[in-house]
Amino acid sequence: MVKLYKGIESQPSLLVLHQIEVAQESSVISKSVIKNVSENLKDWGFNFSLPIVCITNEEDKYHLLTGLPIYEAAVMAGLERIWVFLIATQQADVEKAIEQALLQSKLNERIIEPQDVSKFLEFINNNKSNLTLISGVKDAYAKLISNNRPYVSQEDMQKKLGAKRSLKWLRAYKQMKI
Repeated sequence: MVKLYKGIESQPSLLVLHQIEVAQESSVISKSVIKNVSENLKDWGFNFSLPIVCITNEEDKYHLLTGLPIYEAAVMAGLERIWVFLIATQQADVEKAIEQALLQSKLNERIIEPQDVSKFLEFINNNKSNLTLISGVKDAYAKLISNNRPYVSQEDMQKKLGAKRSLKWLRAYKQMKI
């Protein structure tokens, strides 16, 4: 266990699903997304993202605080156990840790590799590419991208389209399944 805030201990743990108590009946995530995650869990056999749990008054029972869709997908996949981030204290004391975990998880975005930039530039420079397939690129932005072709580098693209906007589109392109 690792000491956290005010001496609270925490660690990743592999828990049996029936050890986890869940207060909420189901998540608001669509069933198709949960099914997709479930199918991937079947393939991999474990979860990458760690729901947060805390201890309860019962021995070997833990209370789920975050990650209900992951839990639901694991149940649907028929997994016996999932990885969780266990914070070894009662729920009332865990709230600050959850706020930090959620804040930090937003900062855990994927790294843009040089080949990602090359593929993106190739895509946006291609006259046959449907630019509106990129999340956030509507018709007007597609026209802007088309009108400023060619893009010879990431710096050129940022200069012509704006640094934040082009990075957002590059990240969205990286998540596309083309």
